[in-house]
Order: sequence, then C-alpha cells, then structure tokens
Amino acid sequence: MALPKFDYIAPRSLQEACAALEAHPDGGKLLAGGQSIVRMMKYRVIEPTCLIDLKSIPGLDYVRMDDWGLHIGALATHTQVLESQAVQREYPVLADAEREVSASAVRNWGTLVGNLCVGHAASDPAPALLALEARMSIIGPSGTRTVPLDQFFKGHLWTDLQAAEVVSEIQVPKPPRGCGMAYLAHTGRAAMETPLVSAAVVLVMERGRCVNARIALAGSAETAIRALGAERALLGMSLDEATVAAAASAAQEDASPDSDVFGSAEYRRRLVGVYVRDAIKLAAQRAAV
Repeated sequence: MALPKFDYIAPRSLQEACAALEAHPDGGKLLAGGQSIVRMMKYRVIEPTCLIDLKSIPGLDYVRMDDWGLHIGALATHTQVLESQAVQREYPVLADAEREVSASAVRNWGTLVGNLCVGHAASDPAPALLALEARMSIIGPSGTRTVPLDQFFKGHLWTDLQAAEVVSEIQVPKPPRGCGMAYLAHTGRAAMETPLVSAAVVLVMERGRCVNARIALAGSAETAIRALGAERALLGMSLDEATVAAAASAAQEDASPDSDVFGSAEYRRRLVGVYVRDAIKLAAQRAAV
C-alpha cells in the first residue's frame, strides 16, 4: 500500500523542529528512524500532512556517560545503544531489552527515543528504562522540561508530549553499586516484533535482603507500567521461593492486560507471574556476582 501524500520539512535544529510543528498543528509529525511512523502511515493508522525529519539536525545521535548517568540523544539508534560499552557495563537490563527489539534492520534504523514516543504498550526498551528510573528531556515553545518516564506514558500510543514538543534526550541515572538487573520477554513466536509480555527487574541487595526493587512490565496494561505491588513484596525480604512467589503474584495483580489475537488477558496475566518470577531470580543472581 502506497503512503499518503505529505509535505516534507528538514529542520536544522530542535527549535526549528518545534516551529515546524507549530506551523502544522493538525497534521505535522516527527520523523526520526521511521520504523514506526512509516508503517503506521502505510496502513493508515495515521495520515500526517507534513513529515518533519529530524535526521538533518547534527549532534543528536549520541550515547554518553557523565558523573550523573547516561544520556541518549534523540537520533541514537537501538544498535548504538546496544553496542555502547557504558550501557553493557552499567545498564545491562537496557542492553538485554535492546537486543530483543525486532530485527537487526529495525535496530539499525530505528531510534530509542522514537520507540518511546510512539507509546506502544509492548515496547521492549520501555520497561527496562522504567526500572532504571529514566526521564525524558523535552523541548518546546515554552522552553525545556523534564518528565519521569513513568509519567510520560499515558496509554497505548499516547504520551505526555504536548503540541510542538520534541524529546531531545533520554536521561538515566547511575544505578547503585552492586545491583542486579534482568529483562525477560515472551514473544510467542519469532516473527513478532513486540513482546506478548515482558518484565524488567532492578534489585539492590544488602546482607542477603532486598533494600531496593524496581519492577516494570510491558504488554500487561494500556502502557508499560511499574509493578509497585511486586516491588513492595520484595523490600526488606530475603529472596526465598515464598517471597519471589509473592512478588510474582503481586505483579499479576498490578497488571491489567487485554485480550487480543495473540493471547487472552488471563494468559497474559499468567505469563506476567512467570516472567516476573524468573527475572527476579536472575537479577538476584547477578546482584550476588
């Protein structure tokens, strides 16, 4: 199916991109890697009248560390993030999630920021970044603002981005020393581009007890979510079988999946319990190394 007709603008700065969005309030859409928006246009999910291509803006394809943490620019691809030594060393849960993103061609062209801005309920990187307490730096006509990722997602294909705003970078704080991380996903079949259910876990252990836990889910609600009940079930506890089982059960209560052609809500809920249980165990093992 051919793409609908559209105008094309290639701004040279984020400020110009915001101005272009202001000039096309009803039909302007941003283009970065194009892996999501082009497909959505092809199948008439959206029909923008103007595409605003960010790829002509220099200096946005960075993945870098500083004393505060990790900074990922708006044009950094999934492959750049995955291959970053800083990500592999300090944020292995994000590397694991990026490795699961569709096929290599999608990872090579698609951007991490673009993936999050689509707001898909079953994004691979979203739960990993939620568990890492990432935040979005956003530029718009009124200036710059920072939004925690757990407030950025509003629903399936719906985010906190306002009119004429652009995400400039993702910011991820340094994780505590000695923490363990894990990301596990169930795709159902190899050809699926998004997971049926996935779970990301970040644990901090001291003297055999969990002192900090962050657990996030995708494919389990209208958007990627923190499993707060599951986190509470782990705090202050040694991670024996009973505690892990209680957290997995709490995660099932945190989830509110819908049924679709790939699986019923009940099936997804059962998968949540299995994958949260296994991700907790794997993260605990890694914390002990």
